[in-house]
Amino acid sequence: MIISTLVLGAYENNCYILRKDENSKDCIIIDTGLDVEPLMDFLQVHRLNPVLLFCTHGHADHIAGINDLREEYPGIKVAIHKNDAKMLVSPSANLSILAGGNIAAGPADIVIESECRMNYAGMEFEVLETPGHTPGGICAYFENDAVIFVGDTLFTGSVGRTDFPGYDQQKCFAQLICNIKEKILTLPEQTKVYSGHGPKTSIRNEIKHNPYL
Repeated sequence: MIISTLVLGAYENNCYILRKDENSKDCIIIDTGLDVEPLMDFLQVHRLNPVLLFCTHGHADHIAGINDLREEYPGIKVAIHKNDAKMLVSPSANLSILAGGNIAAGPADIVIESECRMNYAGMEFEVLETPGHTPGGICAYFENDAVIFVGDTLFTGSVGRTDFPGYDQQKCFAQLICNIKEKILTLPEQTKVYSGHGPKTSIRNEIKHNPYL
């Protein structure tokens, strides 16, 4: 697998472009950012064809580029968990309205109902449900490549926030930690972890050094 990382927008979101190999033109995108131009430029320069946008969750800074992607690449499929699906269409649900924005896209093409396996651009991966940061937080685990994309569930030395308006902070935090321990830290320790913000890490590193875990 070829993993290209772009850091997008004021919140410095990590956007990942995945290809099976150097010769592959079809690709999977993991999340977008508030500034989508560098992503659009990257796709055009490398003549890539994004077939899937996998949304790890529905916060505005991870979905803001959907409309641009759909306009330029009408064949792209947008996937999100059912519990975050309303965030695509609601500025209040995706929290953009709190920052004075009005980010909204059309409904998802693929609404993920539960943990499953997906296969796009010649790459198969497992969808893991890890709610806490949002009700529909999900991760994409590529077992054959020993990598997992976790969105804002887990960071290097930290974990996702749960103090958003309307959240039961303590309940969501407990849920998040439980899911990290049961769904992510049980993976092979050499597995590389790609987060929604900040540097990549590994399961081994987080088990040893993450103070929240």
